[in-house]
Amino acid sequence: MAAGHKSKNSVFKPLLPVGDSTAIRRIIITLKRAGSFPIVVVTGDKADELEKHISNLQVICLRNEQYDVTQMFSSICMGLNYIEDLCDRVFVLPAKFPVFLRETVQRLMQSDADVVRPMFDGHRGHPVLISSSVLPLLYLIREKWFKRGPSSGSRKL
Repeated sequence: MAAGHKSKNSVFKPLLPVGDSTAIRRIIITLKRAGSFPIVVVTGDKADELEKHISNLQVICLRNEQYDVTQMFSSICMGLNYIEDLCDRVFVLPAKFPVFLRETVQRLMQSDADVVRPMFDGHRGHPVLISSSVLPLLYLIREKWFKRGPSSGSRKL
């Protein structure tokens, strides 16, 4: 999961209150209750505060030290690269989407598709479940996108 970073005009979403908890804690607890393990959180902005906030939840924290000059896809790839040999499939989601059910995660886990995500009223949602067999393709996409460079209109990853 990528904890993201805030822009100058927004609040830091992972620590926003959700019920009696915060967005990031609710995501982690929901994934754990559904049987997803291990959980990797990629931090960037406010990393010290965020890592302290989730320190008792037994998750793996990775830091994207370049979060302010890269896109979220870089943080996602960092987490995927770390966990790919530990799992056959990986849930990916930004920390700004805390409202999903344990049952949704469990239903996604029952699918044999390489990539699966929940749908509601025809709209795609989170979390996205990705098979480790397609991770090399994601890395290739990242590499090609990154190598084009800013002169061709691509974003830094």
